[in-house]
Amino acid sequence: MNQTLLYLARSLLGALLLAGVCSAPSIALATDAVAVALPPVGVLPFIHIAIAIATTFAFVTAFGVAILLWVQTRRLHDIRGGQGASSWLDRVPPVLSLERILFRVLWIGFVLLSVLVLSGMFFGEQVWGRPLVLSHKVVFTTLAWALFGVLLAGRSLAGWRGLTAVRATIFGFALLFLAYAGTHFVMDVVLKRQ
Repeated sequence: MNQTLLYLARSLLGALLLAGVCSAPSIALATDAVAVALPPVGVLPFIHIAIAIATTFAFVTAFGVAILLWVQTRRLHDIRGGQGASSWLDRVPPVLSLERILFRVLWIGFVLLSVLVLSGMFFGEQVWGRPLVLSHKVVFTTLAWALFGVLLAGRSLAGWRGLTAVRATIFGFALLFLAYAGTHFVMDVVLKRQ
């Protein structure tokens, strides 16, 4: 158990660093946009951005744990019995521990995503005069929120686990990636806006 906690702490630190690196360009652009294009709205944009960073951290962690869970599951079902696997896999927690970690992180991420959506509605209402501006960010975020909600409900009510949880987590992460990191891609490349 102690080794599992150490592994989780290392994973969370790595995910925090990755989330910071992934979020830095978006934060810089978002804070520039808030400072230049928006009327003064107080601290709400900064609270929203802080929640977005925490949400990114949670779902990057969940994505990493899902990948590890997938690798461990494949190793478990390997015909050779996992022989010949690299030594780093021996230090990864077992499948059941990874599942517990995955769903704990998903619950944290789901709560943070729910708060992020609500804070985004308040922020949007203060800035644009309406709580929801229909955009690809809102659509992908809502789809991801619904997917994670169904996954967590399925886990609680029907006992979903294993590769179902891995696939749903990876797909939900992809939706969130398209919602946030894809914003600039859609604006700059697809819509060719400057």
